[in-house]
Amino acid sequence: MLENRFSWKDNKPKKTCAIIRFGAIGDMILCSALFPALREAGYSVVLYCQDNDGYRAVQNDPNVNRFIVLGKDEIPPIFLEEFFNYTKKKYEKFINLCESVEATLLASPGRSNWDWPNEVRAKYLDRNYLEWTFELASLEWSAAYRPKFYSTLPEKAWAKEKSRSYGRRNVLWSLSGSSGHKVWPYLDEVMKRILETYPDTHIVLVGDEYCRLLQSGWDGYAKDGKFIEKQINPRVHCMAAKWSIRESMAFAEVADLIIGTETGLLNAAGHMDAWKIVTLSHSSEEMLTKHWTNVIALNQPKGVGCNKHPCRQLHGSNNHDPWEDCPFHADESMKVALCQYHVTPDMMWEAVRQVLGQPQRMVA
Repeated sequence: MLENRFSWKDNKPKKTCAIIRFGAIGDMILCSALFPALREAGYSVVLYCQDNDGYRAVQNDPNVNRFIVLGKDEIPPIFLEEFFNYTKKKYEKFINLCESVEATLLASPGRSNWDWPNEVRAKYLDRNYLEWTFELASLEWSAAYRPKFYSTLPEKAWAKEKSRSYGRRNVLWSLSGSSGHKVWPYLDEVMKRILETYPDTHIVLVGDEYCRLLQSGWDGYAKDGKFIEKQINPRVHCMAAKWSIRESMAFAEVADLIIGTETGLLNAAGHMDAWKIVTLSHSSEEMLTKHWTNVIALNQPKGVGCNKHPCRQLHGSNNHDPWEDCPFHADESMKVALCQYHVTPDMMWEAVRQVLGQPQRMVA
């Protein structure tokens, strides 16, 4: 016979801390740096989050004692303040990180800082995301506390086997972020250079359903009005919308080079050993990559492109048009943010060569 369990009867830890973070992948990875710091301070850590890929990115973190996972808008926005005030009474320490980066350091449409002069945003919002998160938590940051993705043993084994089945070296390419300004337009050109120059190297393309459009041409062809899925090049593996975010992050742990824009995957990889190449859009190096290891951050050259770069604006938030106040280049196929358009293929290729080095002759 089953018995009801009453959680209020459980022994309560002496020190408890609640973190509330309703965020996407990069947001959750960022706040993961707090978990070990709080555990070392003696707290039992409870994380309130949403049921999305952000939660899945941190769900195996051993420094979290309990996850309380809520559906999107399960608590209606008009009741959030009431929920926060009620919840904080149950814990010795309460850390609310909702909108701690978005709408604060990255201005959102409808907020006053969205309309600030760009030089004012640069002066007051150019804060490192990691350091800022610790400051909001009233904790002292040190290099010992870094965002971390915890893959499981089966995920590690899967990633190693995938890596072995591909090439001697593997480039993991994150195709797009959450908005239009997080797309770099010269993917095909640099991929061709890599394939021609480094015969021992494979390229793995990852991302969400939208990213399948960006890998089109490498994953099949159209015939009689139908799409025929086929591996066009044996050294290009089109995994957008096929791999989960955890699979992509697990593969990042064994990749030789990771490339992308300001995406959740790049945030997770920021403190991994592999080299990263990231094309910056709304963030500065101070804000995003200051504490990353083995990273090359690419910005549009001075004097060309978007005159606001980095704009420190969260384009497309609050249900606004993603191109609102975002200068772009448009051709027949797509819009591209100027800050991405002016990071040239040659700039990316030079960064790739810095990591992969001079091509080596294959040994038979």
